[in-house]
Amino acid sequence: MKKCTAFVLGGGGARGALQVGALRALLDAGIVPDLLVGTSIGAANAAGLALWGVDNNGLDALEHAWDESSKAQMLNPRVGQLILRVMVGRPSDQARKKVERYFISKGFTQDLRFDKIASVRLALVSADLQTGQPVIYGKDPADSVLEGLLTSVAVPPWFMPLQKNGQMIMDGGALTTLPIEPALRLGATEIFALDLGDNTMIPKERLTPTQYFDQYLFASSRRHISLETELAEEKGVPVRCMNFRGLATMPIWDFSQQRVLIQAGYDKAQRMLGEWIYGSHAVPALSVALAEKQLAQKPI
Repeated sequence: MKKCTAFVLGGGGARGALQVGALRALLDAGIVPDLLVGTSIGAANAAGLALWGVDNNGLDALEHAWDESSKAQMLNPRVGQLILRVMVGRPSDQARKKVERYFISKGFTQDLRFDKIASVRLALVSADLQTGQPVIYGKDPADSVLEGLLTSVAVPPWFMPLQKNGQMIMDGGALTTLPIEPALRLGATEIFALDLGDNTMIPKERLTPTQYFDQYLFASSRRHISLETELAEEKGVPVRCMNFRGLATMPIWDFSQQRVLIQAGYDKAQRMLGEWIYGSHAVPALSVALAEKQLAQKPI
């Protein structure tokens, strides 16, 4: 099987800034992806890196995009109001319009197709509520990148699902918050997965109804990740998972701390890379590029 290193970028709203720092740490270590697979905010990060370049210049552009988005207030913080509008049949499309204009301004125009992105293979994962199956934009090179982005980030109550060809397509995190299994479908032979799931801010007892729901979603996502990781292992595909729990304390719609999170993601990723390369059981499963570079620098 042809070697295919995949970066798998999970969902998590504003915590996505952690991925930006982690991506720079991976590239600094000499690990370059053949395939980028993202869902929700991970889809936005993957698409930005693919469009602007899988290198430091591309990451600089991605960081700049996060700076701009932090000022734009893409997601309305009045979540209760949005839920009420959905319940009475009058959902707001303000977030969708804002996000669509923003993506277009960054180069994700209506006519951009996946076959126009030459630097790396890109796949954006959404969820079809009718079939319970992931929708992988980019599997067909003629797919619209903009549509893939808008459906992959379509998390309720800010966005309503896209109704298309009998499908009801929404945020990919509904089915796979860390899309390891879609990466396997696309031929990944080793996976670096950037997991933004975090329940550290949820109290252990006396939870509010909202906190119970958040814990339910977190537990469900852990089960999916466990099953998808086991599937990869059965296929002989190593999965190196980075988690960033406890590093972000703001709600998922608060994008104001992006610079702090980018640095925190870089620092955490560097530490994990060091543990993997110097740990007693880490080296055989690591990317060859990382192993060769790090071992060459290791003092004798």
